[in-house]
Amino acid sequence: MKKGILTVLIAIVSIAIILVGFFIIKGKTYKVQNPIATIQIEGYEKPIKIELDPQSAPNAVANFVKLANNGFYNNYKVTIEESGLTASDSKEARLSNIQENPQSDYVYGIKGDFVRNDVQNFIRHEKGVITMERDDYSYFGYTEEGYNSANSKFSILTQNVDSYNGISAAFGKVIEGMDVLDAIAATRVDETTDDSDDDVTEDATTEDDSKNTIIIKSITVDTFGVDYGMPQVFNNEEVTEKVNQIYQQYFGGNQ
Repeated sequence: MKKGILTVLIAIVSIAIILVGFFIIKGKTYKVQNPIATIQIEGYEKPIKIELDPQSAPNAVANFVKLANNGFYNNYKVTIEESGLTASDSKEARLSNIQENPQSDYVYGIKGDFVRNDVQNFIRHEKGVITMERDDYSYFGYTEEGYNSANSKFSILTQNVDSYNGISAAFGKVIEGMDVLDAIAATRVDETTDDSDDDVTEDATTEDDSKNTIIIKSITVDTFGVDYGMPQVFNNEEVTEKVNQIYQQYFGGNQ
């Protein structure tokens, strides 16, 4: 009888040990550190650090990681807008910027990670959130193509922008350097009322010499060993060509 009880106790203890081990392993396996982007701004020693959210916006995160760690954002121009820091650099990413030796190379768009595009991304566009910029082709009959047109441009918000919720792919939030973001935002100049240089005409003012343009020296992303793969991409060159054809037909110029 005593031997039977002892056998049962040993069995219970063994099962308990197995269960404890299982939950420890499970915790270590599934608790993955989100990627952290470090943005170094020219003229500011302290960086801005952003925790990316691949669960909410897998395409935006995968795309951003590839571009950043391939050096695409080195010496990248950003404009200080009322809503935040918005990428203003004219260069667009091509498939070769995120993929080695693609069969064909083109300016791409990624599938938009937002509710209107059937992706369950509920990150709200609040101060400190980073979000993708995209085109709106709905006027030309290409609504879905506009949803999937985000390429490399992004914004880091310095205020809440509720109108972006559900129609733009927010994919992370500032965790360090909010004071740097605030300091940059405070340098914004309203160029429409600035008459400090009366000799400079409106035509002579370019994006490159704008008082509100700053330079991102570099962006690097620590993925903590996780490979976020390739984003789902579309050929955006084909869409923009169709849109421009429509625009030329009705308005006589490029969109």
